Amino acid sequence: MYLEEINSPIDLKKLTAEELKILSSEIREFLINNVSDTGGHLGSNLGVVDLTIVLHYLFSSPRDAFIFDVGHQAYTHKILTGRKDRFHTLRKYGGLSGFPKRCESEHDIEETGHASTSLSFAYGLACSRNILGLKGDVIAIIGDGAMTGGMALEAMNNIANTDTDIIIVLNNNEMSIGKNIGAISKFLNTTLNDSLVQEASEKVRGLVSSLPFGDIANEFIDRGKGAIRTFVAPGIAFREMGFKYFGPVDGHDYDDLINTFQKVKSIRGPRLVQVNTVKGKGYKIAEENPSKFHGIAPFNVETGELKTKQESKTFSALAGECIVNAAKENKNIAAITAAMESGTGLTEYAKMFPDRFFDVGIAEQHAVTFAVGLAESGIIPFVCLYSTFLQRAYDQVIHDVGIMNANVKLMIDRAGLVPEDGDTHQGVFDVSFLRIVPNITIMAPIAEKDFRSMVKKAVEYNGPVVIRYNKSSVRELKNDEVLDDIEIGKAYILREDKKNNNVIISYGQTLIDITEAADELNTDFTIINLSTLKPLDEDTILKYIKKANKVLIIEEALAAGGIGSAILELLADNDIYIPVKLHALPNKFFESAARSELLKMYKLDKDGLKEMIKSYFL
Repeated sequence: MYLEEINSPIDLKKLTAEELKILSSEIREFLINNVSDTGGHLGSNLGVVDLTIVLHYLFSSPRDAFIFDVGHQAYTHKILTGRKDRFHTLRKYGGLSGFPKRCESEHDIEETGHASTSLSFAYGLACSRNILGLKGDVIAIIGDGAMTGGMALEAMNNIANTDTDIIIVLNNNEMSIGKNIGAISKFLNTTLNDSLVQEASEKVRGLVSSLPFGDIANEFIDRGKGAIRTFVAPGIAFREMGFKYFGPVDGHDYDDLINTFQKVKSIRGPRLVQVNTVKGKGYKIAEENPSKFHGIAPFNVETGELKTKQESKTFSALAGECIVNAAKENKNIAAITAAMESGTGLTEYAKMFPDRFFDVGIAEQHAVTFAVGLAESGIIPFVCLYSTFLQRAYDQVIHDVGIMNANVKLMIDRAGLVPEDGDTHQGVFDVSFLRIVPNITIMAPIAEKDFRSMVKKAVEYNGPVVIRYNKSSVRELKNDEVLDDIEIGKAYILREDKKNNNVIISYGQTLIDITEAADELNTDFTIINLSTLKPLDEDTILKYIKKANKVLIIEEALAAGGIGSAILELLADNDIYIPVKLHALPNKFFESAARSELLKMYKLDKDGLKEMIKSYFL
């Protein structure tokens, strides 16, 4: 077992090229076994095992800086840099992050979790080394999926116009989370992987093999094949841009990888190496199901099936179902996502309405403004994004959606606390950054009935609407207190306190745990479901607050700039001075943990809320 002896990149350099191949098999087995227990990004990591080994074999981290775009493919990097003994803690509270993390190792240069950022960061790092006279290469590893992001293209445009020493490794596996789409993907794959050159050269090889000096002739054929492939491949375009281009390289051929990167090391300036890899390499089930194994929960290695299956409906699935139903009734309904068809519940919609489904790639800014263009001609676009990725399109939300009062519907998935992925993927900021944008309506469902009603109302409403929901199963209030016909801008009373006038205000699934906590305390409270977060139902809020003894505002979002802040502003404007406590999330970045652990940690589960309510009111 070579892996047992690898505790740093220095140990790796003691192996031969043949021993590296054996090590790669051990690492793949190690990854499959560990991720089957912890869950995580498996397919992308299996695909870059060989590439990562060779990079660490030839370069010297941390002097040579490795920058992983997104960072979800850095598991082998973590293993080779002394973290294999902690790998069983991956994505758990207090354990290893699923992404690069500077506090874990000096070999993690950047903290990342979003796509298309590596080239900009790497270019800044390379320029700073030039200014300070520091030694070492800067190597950015970016997938072809991330190349659909505008930020990556902006950086390439900038880098190619310089003589800065930087190495870009373009990992081409034809996948992001799902199958890549768009001109860049076609450009990289139809020309680069064209079988015509391969087929023609094999036919010629067969003809000349029987001739005298056939071996010599075949050597020239191989050289000619490489020259032709380089000509028809993106190499010519990258060279015209200003890059020194190498490739295409077989990302699982050690001789090809080692020879190529040895050449790359010997020259200077902006260099781009095209590497072809297979997502899920070495685990047949993952190779055949790359989207499923991009990010997966704990699974059975033999079958690939999840150890714990999701039995109840998720909000993501419900969102897809509601949009399908809306599209059946209204031919002007369209759906847009940014490389998140499956994650946002749109797989069935894409099959049923292919002419009204748009996957724009990892390009959230484009997705939002594209939706505005659709809306201006009478289409009703639903833009389905994770909360953490909507952050990338904030200017478009203000400049295009808000100012134009565009009839765009933003379906914000993974709002609130998000499990396992850590600080880069938390959906806790959207309430704060969206509520300050004029013209936008924001709603938050508790359960299935009001979710379905909100989607219907969003279709009917002429203007920008946001519906935000958690990464969790759909739950119901015990007493079925959720209405199936909600009104935009209206708050609803779930419980009414006739005695003590103690008021609790909240929204979303948090209300389920609040009502259950109140039941267990056996005390009456007025519980207000805001339902619409913007515009607030000021009349209902003021009516109950004016006669309250105390008010508790609870939300699974940041306290800074959240709905609690909006209500405090309302009270200040109306000269109302009564005790108000705001129980929300602190202004910080949040750790990796299961969603249940995070809710418990910040006293937003039933027991924590029960404790909070009791200590404040009783």
